[in-house]
Amino acid sequence: MLLALPAMGSDLQVDKRTLSTDDALTITLTLTDAFASADNLQLPMQNLVIDGSPSVSSEFSWINGQSSRRKVLRYVARPIHPGAALVGPLTLHGADGQVETLAPLSIQVLPDLAAGTNDPIRILHELMATGRDPIFVVAEADKSNVFVGEQVIVTWTIYNAANVQQHGISRMPKLADFWVEELDIRGQTPQQVFIGGVAMQKLVIRRVALFPLRAGTLNADPLAIEAQIMKPLGSNLLRLFEGSVVDVQRRSSPLAIETRPIPPGPPVTAVGDVALQCEAPVQKNGGPVAVEVIMTGAANLRAAPPPSFAQAIDGSVQIAEGAVSVQRRDEAVMTRRWRFLIFPNSTGMFVVPPLTAQILTPAGVRREIRCEQRTLLVQAADAASTQPHGPPMPGSAPVEAARQSLPFIGIAAAILILLAIAWPRIARARAIRRDVRALVRETPAETRIAVDEWLSGRGVDSISILRETSDRGDAYRALRSLLDAAERDRLIAEPVDVRGRVRDLLATF
Repeated sequence: MLLALPAMGSDLQVDKRTLSTDDALTITLTLTDAFASADNLQLPMQNLVIDGSPSVSSEFSWINGQSSRRKVLRYVARPIHPGAALVGPLTLHGADGQVETLAPLSIQVLPDLAAGTNDPIRILHELMATGRDPIFVVAEADKSNVFVGEQVIVTWTIYNAANVQQHGISRMPKLADFWVEELDIRGQTPQQVFIGGVAMQKLVIRRVALFPLRAGTLNADPLAIEAQIMKPLGSNLLRLFEGSVVDVQRRSSPLAIETRPIPPGPPVTAVGDVALQCEAPVQKNGGPVAVEVIMTGAANLRAAPPPSFAQAIDGSVQIAEGAVSVQRRDEAVMTRRWRFLIFPNSTGMFVVPPLTAQILTPAGVRREIRCEQRTLLVQAADAASTQPHGPPMPGSAPVEAARQSLPFIGIAAAILILLAIAWPRIARARAIRRDVRALVRETPAETRIAVDEWLSGRGVDSISILRETSDRGDAYRALRSLLDAAERDRLIAEPVDVRGRVRDLLATF
């Protein structure tokens, strides 16, 4: 039953005056006649936030020569925190200059005792004591006290003892203080568990590896779910599978992760259990000595610097960056590769010194990982050397002229080939710059909405891409982390940073 203040013509209503912090409020705004053409209405609210766009229905009638119009907008709003909330007042301006003010509606948001804990037993007892459906989501971290850069595994799990028709993630947590790696939960199946003597289904819905970016008390914000639950019509067994479907919102409690700074001492490459492996050095055809170096471990190696030689080397060194791969099952195990090219100064026996790197273990102890030195017979090689050109062969003048023009013909052909190869990239770069200018708006919220609409136009769901274990998923999460942090005034998002992250996202399509 809708509750409303009496109104003439246009009307403002809510479906309840009391709700909990994990509940939803339906606001119905009815516009009639001259006010039915109003667009871009901003509904004033306190302690409430609109969830998505309103649903709109319109009616038009013609009776005995009199026309009438009616437009109904239905908003779904959610409370921000316990306490008083308000919808309205709303001033309407009609097409013919009419003005009407709809009175405000007061709402009371009750505190949710279950929202302050991630203990399944306490949450279930609170839900049952308040007559709410036994479905909830819990966040768990495998560690609560770590160093900056140390991996923390956070898992969100649904517990359910209701007749759920379907469920899904409605709001992803904001993790602006962490580097995030999505972990693979495909193949997860519900488990039957008993919580406080109640049989429930338990299902993991998201698991991530978090790497803190700074020291302090960092929060992993709540994850929200939305479920459709079948409410039975009665106790009649013949109508056991009949009932009404209601929407239920639940969210986990935030997780606090205490993050300690790196202890004083030499800089470290990574924090975690890391191993270093070097393949045997090889020299081919008098060229550089190549050493393949592989660093692997349960740590964030995406920005790890290459290991260094423990002592001076008799030659010059070039380091080629390799790809970073991530194994995403139970934790994020990264593998980073480098290729060291060593140009010996002299021919003979050559010593490749040990390669070393400093890491910090989860216990807070610095540890050196290394590859032992290798010795091999080499030929001197110069990184700047070029192949010598022989003197021209004698011949007739026309042949010699043609021969001398061959380099210029080759250069022209090479330029044409390069243009043919580069032109699609140039065109794509111009298109990306154009789209970036169109998507970056005045505020972070407007930019987020514009990007989500751009994704929707390409058949990509913003919630799905947040969970994607791909380059575009990483790019979208990086953009959302920046925008979400800016919306919450946790940092000032510089326009150049926003444009850069939008550009990174568009480049993955």
